[in-house]
Amino acid sequence: MKRYLLLICLSILSILSIHIPVQADDNRPVLLVYDSENIYYNGSKKIDSVQRMLTADGLKIKAVMLENYRSGELSDNKYRGVVTLINWQEADLSNDSFTHDRAKFSGTKLHIGPNLQDDELEGLHAKKGMIIRQQLTLSDDGITEQIPYTNRMEYLVDVAGSDKYGVLNTQNVGNQKTLPYGVKVDSNAFLPFWNTSGLAVNCEEKLIADLFNTKTDSRPLLVINNVTPTSNLEYLDKLVDDLYRNNIPFAVSATNVEGNTNQFAYKKYMYSLRMIELKNGIIFMRVPYLYSYYTGKEINAQNLKATMSERLQLMVRSGVYPTGLSTPNHWNQDAVLGKVGLKSASNVLLLPDPKTYPKVKQTDYSQEFDKAYYVMSLKDLDKAKTTVSLTKANNLNYTLPTALNIKMPRTLSELRKVEKSVSRSELNWENPAAEDNSREMNFAKMKLEYHAGTYFVNGNEQNISDTAPVQKKHKHKEYQETGLNLILSYQGKFLTVFILVTLIGFVLLIYKGRKVYWDKFKRK
Repeated sequence: MKRYLLLICLSILSILSIHIPVQADDNRPVLLVYDSENIYYNGSKKIDSVQRMLTADGLKIKAVMLENYRSGELSDNKYRGVVTLINWQEADLSNDSFTHDRAKFSGTKLHIGPNLQDDELEGLHAKKGMIIRQQLTLSDDGITEQIPYTNRMEYLVDVAGSDKYGVLNTQNVGNQKTLPYGVKVDSNAFLPFWNTSGLAVNCEEKLIADLFNTKTDSRPLLVINNVTPTSNLEYLDKLVDDLYRNNIPFAVSATNVEGNTNQFAYKKYMYSLRMIELKNGIIFMRVPYLYSYYTGKEINAQNLKATMSERLQLMVRSGVYPTGLSTPNHWNQDAVLGKVGLKSASNVLLLPDPKTYPKVKQTDYSQEFDKAYYVMSLKDLDKAKTTVSLTKANNLNYTLPTALNIKMPRTLSELRKVEKSVSRSELNWENPAAEDNSREMNFAKMKLEYHAGTYFVNGNEQNISDTAPVQKKHKHKEYQETGLNLILSYQGKFLTVFILVTLIGFVLLIYKGRKVYWDKFKRK
């Protein structure tokens, strides 16, 4: 009897399994379909921002241009969600195959921009309206921001039973409209446009986190970017000391090199990075600048692996232990750069893409990380036209891992501005030393781990001390190698002394000449 019951149960389960879609949320990527790069209006910046935010939400992504979409690509068993990004409104581009497949798709859907289709409106239980040539304000959490002039925008009307993320207000006198910015109805969502900075980022993060069920409160991480061996280390040390005195945790995106590592300047650079670790800072190793470093050299997996391995080992030997990688977003859309360069890190800083970059083996797919930070500028936050400064809105939480970036100051005035900007901020900064989770780097036979403020190399705890790995007295050989660098570093003082001596010489010559001249007229 029991045997028959068991067979009946198994039969029922097998029948049900035919109708139940595969639920493999951790493995299925999200399909991002955009109509155009819209390079003339810098539209690639918007695509880059959407990709980075989805990655920060812990998602794998496949990105494809609308005209390259092939029928049958979007299906429930292959993708957990689809994001439609309209990046060139005026072109009114379409693809019937994509529209048809998206209508049948039962997973999560997000539409960004205009050209909402009937099936999308049905999923949102709403109708659409249109506003033309309007100045809008965006409000959320008691803060209002004036956003750029809107020429044309679709919005939702009669939205019932929805979750809303931010409120848009028109400024028409006597005919003011109040509209939702982000809208979510069950597993369907809509954003009328996408902003890459300001208050809109918070609304976008909340919507994406809620939509894909990974909502967490996340404090922003302060990052000093563009730190290189040629940076003014005196300014870096002063900035780090200022952050340490004010008990502000921070991270540094630091570039390393392979050449000239026996020089005094390099050892001084490594010592500055080591002092950062002592002062509650962590290091992200910046991936190589390929378009400058690999001039005349083929970029392939072998060369890249050797370069990154050597740079990492040089840092470790100098007592510097990177906790992750800092990378432009395009590395995560490249089969060589991503697979070889990024897979070694459990957490990354996702920097905006530069305007131009090399494409080694570009792929549609991007990978996921334990923790990927959406990086944006602290300066842009300061410049946002808001009723309350976004750097002082400590009640404004970031839902996804977010890093606020300050550029390495190059002059004393820039240093003062950066220090003032950070000190005036009232944000509750992320403190990596207080985290429960570990940050790991695995490259070749080396495993670096950072946990609760302690560094480990291959499981062995590392003692971080303030003993300077810098020789104060140089050997003769080292002096010969670094003589030019020392002359260049003191060229300002040398020129000042030279000019002063020359001026004094001119004064003496003028005085002597004047005396000789007047002596000619004296009676002898």
